[in-house]
Amino acid sequence: MISIDETTPKKKICLSMKLPSKSSAAAYESSLPLFNCFLRFSDTLVSEGRFRAEVMRRVKSTREEEIRKLKRIDEEEKQEERNTQRDKQKKAERDKKLRNMTSEEQKKFLDREREKETRKQEKKMSRKG
Repeated sequence: MISIDETTPKKKICLSMKLPSKSSAAAYESSLPLFNCFLRFSDTLVSEGRFRAEVMRRVKSTREEEIRKLKRIDEEEKQEERNTQRDKQKKAERDKKLRNMTSEEQKKFLDREREKETRKQEKKMSRKG
């Protein structure tokens, strides 16, 4: 996943290619001209490249949109983490309450919980239906 820091504009081009499995120098000779051309292309683009304003606006808007998506994903992950922490805390409190109760009190408490849960389920079913 890309972080927001990686979206800052940089002059960089990525080349990816499969190299031959042989380790001899002759095997790499076939890809050497392509690699040299790539190096020259990036140098030329940086030194002489001029783009129209509309192209730069489009690039900038695309970058900003991607940054917004990354921020939204990051916020959703943080919210999920907060929810799980809250759930763990509620469970720990419930377990603590149950430990301090007698067996009859525990049974009553669990019965009440079960009833609450069934009422919630019934409400959900009546809303859907």
